[in-house]
This record gives sequence, C-alpha cells and structure tokens, in this order.
Amino acid sequence: MQYLNRVMSIDPGDHTGFAYWKGDLYPIVGQIELPYGKAKLDTMETQLAFLWSQFSSLLTKYKPTIVYIEGVEFWMGSLKSVTAAKRNNLSKLSYVVGGYSNEAMRRGIEVRILPASQWKGQMSKEIVMRKINRINGQVYQTDHISDAVGIGMSRMGYFLRTKNQPKKVSRIKKRGEKWD
Repeated sequence: MQYLNRVMSIDPGDHTGFAYWKGDLYPIVGQIELPYGKAKLDTMETQLAFLWSQFSSLLTKYKPTIVYIEGVEFWMGSLKSVTAAKRNNLSKLSYVVGGYSNEAMRRGIEVRILPASQWKGQMSKEIVMRKINRINGQVYQTDHISDAVGIGMSRMGYFLRTKNQPKKVSRIKKRGEKWD
C-alpha cells in the first residue's frame, strides 16, 4: 500500500475536519470551527468568508499537492439529509465545498471531490471511527476529523470493501471511471 504524501483530506462544513498526510498513517489533524457566542458571525456570507479564509491559511501552511474533499450528497431515505435540505444546509455545504475547491485550484493544487457513498459507502461515523482505530490505533477528537482521516485512508485502499468503490482496475475501465 502506498501512503499519501503532501495530501490533504477534508470533511467540509461549519466544523470542517482536515487531515494532512505526510507519508504515513498518522496525519496532522485539526478542525476549522465557526466562532460562536460574542464572536458569532451572523450571516451565511460572513460564515462562508470565515471558513474559506481559514482553509486558505491551511493551504498556505501545509502546501498540499492534492486535496480530497467530501462532496455533497442528498440521501432521500435519510431524515438527517431531508432535514438539512429543508433548512438550506445542503446549499451552504455546497458553497463551502465550492469555495474550498476554488481556493485550492487557484493555487494550482489538484482537487478531487468525493461523495461519501464513494469513499465510505453506508458506513456510519461510528464504524468509520472503529475502522480507523483498527488501522492506526488512533481515536480522533471529533467525527469530522475522523471522516477527514477516513477519506485519506480510503484513498490509500484501507476501505476496500466500501460499497461503490471498484475492487479491480478492470472494473474502473469497464465503468469508465477514474479511481485514484
């Protein structure tokens, strides 16, 4: 298995989790948090500007060559997804993903947007956390950080039996998709 090196994986949102991979199974991790309380940002536009600015700072600090970002998906059978759509949260998440992608691409960094179904299938956050713990012995502070780590591990092939992930190169060619 080949480790990711100079690669960043992102679980976007109001609590964006990130993992910066440096050639081993123990990434540098963290989370971008929207300020709350007195410093609360009142409009969606100011919240987006804050998140994009913080992400830009991460790119400056770590200088990744590739960024993997979890994409936005609507799961019709999920009450959580339906509620998020009704509250306009999926739209905001789409803006976050677009802003992050744009900032990375503007800097010449390769960007890949991966839907959750592609990197983890139907695995719950708890299962992702347990899988990560079995692989590298780590328990991360938040599920957002764990998802960012999971995205990276899936790219290295550690989540091989994930639904919708091709198992062989021949299937990739057959379906006309690129999986890297």
